[in-house]
Amino acid sequence: MKIGPLPVSAQQPNDAHLSPEDRAKLRAVAQQFEGVFLNQMVNAMRKTIQPGGLTPPSQGERIYQGMLDTQHAEHMAESNQLGMSDLIYEHLLRSSGGR
Repeated sequence: MKIGPLPVSAQQPNDAHLSPEDRAKLRAVAQQFEGVFLNQMVNAMRKTIQPGGLTPPSQGERIYQGMLDTQHAEHMAESNQLGMSDLIYEHLLRSSGGR
């Protein structure tokens, strides 16, 4: 059995039906969603680390660590090294009728 190439519409979604502003908004939403996902992933990874040191972390330290994790997640999403935002953008295009 031979599997041929996908139709052009399945390979790359067509965003011609969207205005440039709508495309930019979709990209921003996709990047924000990737940031939220990465933030949850970083928080889950942080929970696996055993606390160390002489004193337990204070409430302020935990808040600061959470803010720092959020910034790291946003930076990772902005760098687009995972490519998740591209996949999310393409999915949003397909679901909006851009085939």
